[in-house]
Amino acid sequence: MDRTQDSSHQTEDLVVRHLPVARSLAARYAGRGVEVDDLRQAARMGLVKAARGYDPEQGAFLSYAVPMATGEMRRCFRDLARCVRPDRVADDDRGPLVEQVGEIDPGFESAEARVILEEALSDLGETELEILRLRYAEGLTQAEIGEKVGATQAQVSRTLARILRRMRTAVAA
Repeated sequence: MDRTQDSSHQTEDLVVRHLPVARSLAARYAGRGVEVDDLRQAARMGLVKAARGYDPEQGAFLSYAVPMATGEMRRCFRDLARCVRPDRVADDDRGPLVEQVGEIDPGFESAEARVILEEALSDLGETELEILRLRYAEGLTQAEIGEKVGATQAQVSRTLARILRRMRTAVAA
């Protein structure tokens, strides 16, 4: 196999492995005037572009791919906006036009972090996810968690430390 084919396979592998990320990003912007299938396609196109231009020495793939996919989805919204021709009237019965325009989505900036976290969580087993849920969602103590999962407090403590180490490594990658 020559380098071109090898590179093509690596690009395809990156895209296929991260298709759930594209689906997740598209779902965040569904119901805002662009069909969800169009958003998914745009996000996938962003993944393809990112995979083609990705240099592993520059950092984690998702750090590069999420903004690319997001940019492609934004392009969909811009293309739709070009088709919509607002009236020249700046005010109407609903108030000034500037008050009618939506604001920037505050969750947009943290989308990448959520995607990376979701990917890191997907690597955990059922018991580990249960321990995290009990500790951080339900606020149980390590001893209480141990009673629920059939472990000692020390085992729960070590498991939590191991999970958090793995999560930090996955998020930093």
